[in-house]
Amino acid sequence: MHFRPRYIVDRSAYSIPEFDEEYQKKIRSYPHSQKAKKLFSCSTARLKAIIIQLFPIIAWLPKYNIKKSLLFDITSGISAGTIQVPQGMAFALLASLPPVNGLYSSFYPLLIYFFLGSIHHMVPGTFAVLSIIVGSVVEAQAPIEKFQHFNESLNETVTNVVAMNEDRMRIAGTLTCLTAVIQISLGFIQFGFISIYLSESFIRGFMTGAGLQILISLLKYIFGLTIRAYNGPLAIIYTFIDICKNLPKTNVASLVFAIITGIVLATVKEINVRFKHKLPFPIPMETVVVIVTTAISGGAHLPQKYGIDVVGVIPLGLPPPDAPRVNLWSEMVGPAFSLAIVGYVINLAVGRTISARHGYDVNANQEMLALGFGNFFGSFFNIHVICCALSVTLAVEGGGGSSQFASLFVVLVVFVVLMALGTYLEPLPKAVLGALIAVNLKNTLLQVTDPYYLWKKSKLDCLVWIVSFLSAFLLGLPYGVAVGVGFSALVVVFQTQFRNGHLVAQIEASDIYRNPKVYEKAKEISGIKIITYCSPLYFANVEFFRKKVIKKSGFDPVKVLLAKKKYLKAAKKEEQEIDRRPSNLVTKQVSLQELVKEVEAESTMDCNNNSVDEAPRISYITVNIPNGLHEGTQKPATDLENDDDPIKLAHPILDVHTLILDMSGVCFVDLMGIKVLGKMCSNYKKIGVTIYLAGIRDQVYEDIETGGMFDEGGLERSCLFISVHDAVLYTLAKASETKQDVAKEKVSGAAAVYVNEDMSSDENDNDQDLEQVMFGTMFDHSAVDHTIL
Repeated sequence: MHFRPRYIVDRSAYSIPEFDEEYQKKIRSYPHSQKAKKLFSCSTARLKAIIIQLFPIIAWLPKYNIKKSLLFDITSGISAGTIQVPQGMAFALLASLPPVNGLYSSFYPLLIYFFLGSIHHMVPGTFAVLSIIVGSVVEAQAPIEKFQHFNESLNETVTNVVAMNEDRMRIAGTLTCLTAVIQISLGFIQFGFISIYLSESFIRGFMTGAGLQILISLLKYIFGLTIRAYNGPLAIIYTFIDICKNLPKTNVASLVFAIITGIVLATVKEINVRFKHKLPFPIPMETVVVIVTTAISGGAHLPQKYGIDVVGVIPLGLPPPDAPRVNLWSEMVGPAFSLAIVGYVINLAVGRTISARHGYDVNANQEMLALGFGNFFGSFFNIHVICCALSVTLAVEGGGGSSQFASLFVVLVVFVVLMALGTYLEPLPKAVLGALIAVNLKNTLLQVTDPYYLWKKSKLDCLVWIVSFLSAFLLGLPYGVAVGVGFSALVVVFQTQFRNGHLVAQIEASDIYRNPKVYEKAKEISGIKIITYCSPLYFANVEFFRKKVIKKSGFDPVKVLLAKKKYLKAAKKEEQEIDRRPSNLVTKQVSLQELVKEVEAESTMDCNNNSVDEAPRISYITVNIPNGLHEGTQKPATDLENDDDPIKLAHPILDVHTLILDMSGVCFVDLMGIKVLGKMCSNYKKIGVTIYLAGIRDQVYEDIETGGMFDEGGLERSCLFISVHDAVLYTLAKASETKQDVAKEKVSGAAAVYVNEDMSSDENDNDQDLEQVMFGTMFDHSAVDHTIL
């Protein structure tokens, strides 16, 4: 038999005030003045820390081991640079920009990231998802029709490609500058934590939708077709329809180049993955394919013979700086914000994965700043928005690179191409670049099977994936980001709003309490209802919490209170009738459904102005009124001294005297939650049911104390307990000292039930000025309670 250790605890049952007093709770305070002083204080040590944080190179460069790391950084950097060049040109096509723009985007931001980046293996560059977003903006601001005119001598429509490319590059630079401003602003206000609001399900669904959209966009290059550009929702559907209609016009030479390129790249990539531990660095097959296809295309003059669409002229040298068109920013705010957030999240996700492998930390805010300044600097040279160049970064890591020096050699390779080798790439077919991107989309497109696995583990996460995928694919990536993030936030609200609170019962006289519907040996304690609720208590779910407590306790305190009042009024009226019609004993069967029928007819709304769902069932009761009651019999002195409220002793008599709320799963309570919780305690108290809060967290205790629950009399501090078992023990000890049976006998066979005239003050609650309750000042304590219950 398996041995299980046992423990025995012998201690007193504690309420929170008793525990705090006995164990001398400390009063901790941190005044706002001290916080402000610390925030704005300046010292040499703090200035040094800020400089090191802004320029991480100061921290890692002095520790750099030249003998151990430099050779690996050089080899991995050069190898990765050969991937950066063709990939940059390919992703420029996705952005509807000339291929040279991809080279600029792979060059300028890296110079800034070398000094500001905190991820040692990271190589910034072009990324497919960002390129497709940039392309949608570029095509909307500079459509091809704007640069077309009819040439009468040729009798055809001619496009001024040079003017179009120049205009589109300036628009891309303008968009990049706005994106950089957003990223820098978010970085300086320490907004790097925004990435935590983007769940993995959202990111994977969004990336899969973007990948499928990218693949469809590439088909026009693979098949050598000229397709009209569409913008807005369903643009990708219209594009796909046009591609299908134009398939008979396929350029066979382009298709052959794309198929052969795709097969070769896919095969070599698989070899790189399987033999990565044996290869000194990944085989740069992208560069080999680009060189070979360029040589074949140019040497055989295939563009002239078969009309293959090629990269065209790549100007040598570096472009002069150009100021962005700030007047266009107002039309780019939405896409720019999407680019800023998506680029940052992708960069951070890859960076955290790599840093975890190599044992160093990533500063999220610093990464936002590094990307922002890199984009800002590059925007003056008309780059398009960049983030992590995934394939290049993995090549650096796989080649043994360990610092930003590797990215410096990537820059060197791109620089050589820009200054000397670019002119040789003119006959490179665009179909080859399209195939290169399509092969790199393999892992992204394989995520389409995610819903199958997510559905088994979490249906809500599966729903987030599906919504993110469909919104990104059908509505476009900027709208997809907004819809996906919004839906993810709604899922979080839904999960906290509709938590399934339930009753718990004691397990065999122990301090363990579990759901009796789940555990056979869990037994409820007579007269005590214990309800647990696992969620924050705030404005969005406080009404569901209140209804859940009512449902699990088995009665609505407001309805019971009204029924008791009706009962007392009926008893008094019956007494007056007996005065006029005496008899030995009047026995009348009164239906409480009849008593409360008038109440329910007067108000079918619950205490929070919501429709009432389920009224608790109350059985018939018998009221025995003895003869001679009307003869002015005085209440005994002992009864006059009894402080029991007639309302509490009136029918219907409840079999529950204590309600314990297990608050251990409540992590915070807002002001609305505090008000509703206090009003609930007050309502239950009026009908003789005491509410105890158990397992309340220190932060929640501070919240309800600051919120004024104790000051307004809704709940006393002594009603808060360390644990559920403490509250149960206290309740049982208290119940053993009271004579509840005697009190019930007095009511069931009493000579009279007197209605206290002061009880009319409770009824006056219904006569309160509704406008004052709803819209009056909440700070006037003399006014009525503003919690509408």
